[in-house]
Amino acid sequence: MPEPPADAGRSWTGQAADTIESVVLTVKDKTTVPLQTVARGVVYGIVLAVVGLLALIVVLIAAVRVADVWLLGWAGRAHGQHRLYIAYLVLGMLCCLGGFVCWSKRGAKES
Repeated sequence: MPEPPADAGRSWTGQAADTIESVVLTVKDKTTVPLQTVARGVVYGIVLAVVGLLALIVVLIAAVRVADVWLLGWAGRAHGQHRLYIAYLVLGMLCCLGGFVCWSKRGAKES
């Protein structure tokens, strides 16, 4: 009987290894890559939400200070007492007005 060539076994094992590698890479491309993209989006979204919330807090604090010191400085002091509640009242009314505007722009719920 003639013996098979020596490189016949190598080509079969090489093809099997290439097939396994291509299957593994295909599965990785269809599962791991999209999950990494989603995870990055979630992390960046959380970071941006926290930074946005902190920026909003800083802006509100600055608005209270500006309203108290510069805009309401003439009405903020009476009988030697500092009337900070005027600035809080004005900015609270502005925030409520913004909330009412957002509430009126909401869409109707679909059943």
